[in-house]
Amino acid sequence: MRKAGLYFWGARALYLGPAFGLSAHRNAVAVLCAGAAGPFEVACDPRKPAAGYVACRTALIPPNTLHHLRSGDRPMAFLYLDALSTDYAMLRRAMARVERCVAFELSDAAGYLDALAELRAERAWDEVRPRIEAALGLHAPAGKDARIADAIRALHKEPAAGGGLARFATRANLSPSRFLHLFAQETGLPFRRYRLWARMGAAVRTMLAGESLTASAYAAGFSSSAHFSAAFREMFGMAPSALARFNPAPIGAERPRPDPVFRPN
Repeated sequence: MRKAGLYFWGARALYLGPAFGLSAHRNAVAVLCAGAAGPFEVACDPRKPAAGYVACRTALIPPNTLHHLRSGDRPMAFLYLDALSTDYAMLRRAMARVERCVAFELSDAAGYLDALAELRAERAWDEVRPRIEAALGLHAPAGKDARIADAIRALHKEPAAGGGLARFATRANLSPSRFLHLFAQETGLPFRRYRLWARMGAAVRTMLAGESLTASAYAAGFSSSAHFSAAFREMFGMAPSALARFNPAPIGAERPRPDPVFRPN
């Protein structure tokens, strides 16, 4: 069994492995939590332990929502999704019920849980990823516009490159407004949010490969290690060092394909 794995693709990140054992916290992004080997518990009110916990197999935590999970020694899967993404909106509709903002139980969780089991059994990520996308109904590229695909390749190949929107719109021979429209249509996410995910994935991958926090931050386009740490903590609810302690498998180990839209990077 694979001890732990972390995978970035598109504007998503999936962690699969031992639960972090975090205290009550918030994430700037939405989190689909799944008990990879059985149920887990979500606090009814993290501020009041006496309020009890709800047992479930899957739960969707909205962004900026205080929450606390208990899973004992059982492995967990955390799928992090941007609050502005089409993915998050689709998953909200796929949950069976909502209690105190938290949505519980995917209406059809079997396919997703089966895919997680295959990933834990060390099946190749490249084989399991399409099953996860299909099971959860994650956003698929609208038309695979070559200009947007080129922009995405550039975002992941040179995460630290400057120039911003104007550079990418000029590269695509589009007006900034047209570029933004096409980019959101193709990826399901605004350009600036996608660029943050690309930089975050690059920094974490470099860090887990053994580079220092500072070197990883600069290589991915963050202004400092403090900038990277603050962005990481805001997004995932923990410090980068907390993730490193779990020593997960390499992120998105396979090489980008010619059309890398929503491929691991």
